[in-house]
Amino acid sequence: MINDVQLVVEGLRAMIAPHESIDIVGSCIGEISPVAAQVALVDAFGHPNAGVDRVDEAVAVGCFEHVVLYTWKLSPAMAVEAIDHGASGVLSKSASATELVDGLLRIAQGERVVHDFPVHVWSPTWVETGDASLTARELELLALVASGLTNSEISQAMHLAESSVKTYLKRVYRKLGINSRAQAVMRAVELGIAGPGASEVRSV
Repeated sequence: MINDVQLVVEGLRAMIAPHESIDIVGSCIGEISPVAAQVALVDAFGHPNAGVDRVDEAVAVGCFEHVVLYTWKLSPAMAVEAIDHGASGVLSKSASATELVDGLLRIAQGERVVHDFPVHVWSPTWVETGDASLTARELELLALVASGLTNSEISQAMHLAESSVKTYLKRVYRKLGINSRAQAVMRAVELGIAGPGASEVRSV
């Protein structure tokens, strides 16, 4: 497992650990180092070009039989690019532990696996909104709000405290000049972060 944040790595480890079909042999924080692992699961978050640069780094290490990109946001074009750069699969962070393990096992057996990514998470890593710009983290939160998740669900998905989610949400509202979740969904559609059929708004 490869990520820049220890908390995320430990969260993934805890999620996968109950599945005895997968043996977690190591993790990398920041710089990718050689590990005797058949599959390297590379988290794309916080990296340009949807994490394709991290795929390049993992492939260049040369010790992994398969490199898998793990991400929230991806367009079909970026999935193709990740595969072109050597990824054996692209798995979604919205997948359950069972779905994630199933994808990893299929990839380890030589199958190419690319999860379906809903329209609401197809977005760039930076969006100009007129008076201000949304960061990748703020875009991730806006996409999750547009998909109908509550603050509690977003805190679990983003590995943040619920108080931090509220802080991010206030910042997004301020940047977008809005004051409600319904308006956030509408702006997400306008910005191309959510499709016209975005999930109905749910309370926190």
